[in-house]
Amino acid sequence: MASLLAYGLGRRYALAGRVLLLAGACALALSACGSSGPQTVGMVRADVSESAYVIQLSRAVSGALPDKTAVDLPASSRWVRMGALPQGDVYRAADGPFSLPGRRGEAGFVASSGKVLGVYLPGERLYLPLSRPVALPVSMRQ
Repeated sequence: MASLLAYGLGRRYALAGRVLLLAGACALALSACGSSGPQTVGMVRADVSESAYVIQLSRAVSGALPDKTAVDLPASSRWVRMGALPQGDVYRAADGPFSLPGRRGEAGFVASSGKVLGVYLPGERLYLPLSRPVALPVSMRQ
C-alpha cells in the first residue's frame, strides 16, 4: 500500500515538474517575441532574381525607435528588397543611401504584413525595432 502511495505521489511530482518546465519555456519564448531592444541578427540575402523587387511609398512614413530616434521614409521613395530577417523583409533605398541620425553606415527598413517593424543596420548586423509598427503605404510594386 505504501509503495502504491509513493508511486502515485512520484507521478504527480513528475507531472507538476513537466508543467512548470513547459510554462517556463512558454514564458521565455513570449519574452523573446516581445523584445523591444536592439537584436543582433544575420540577414539572409535575397536571391538575384528577388533583388529586383522594388516598392514605392505612396506617402511619407514616420516612426521612432525606443530611444526616440526618428525614422523617416520619404514619400515616393523607392526601395529594393535586399534580404530577410526573422522579423521580416529588409529593404534598402534605391535612390540613394538611407541612414539613421547618430549611426554610421547604411540602414534598411524591416517590414512584414504591410507594416514597418524596425530598421536593420547591415554593417552592425543589428535590428532595431520601432516603438510601434507603422503602416507601409505602397503605391507601386515591380
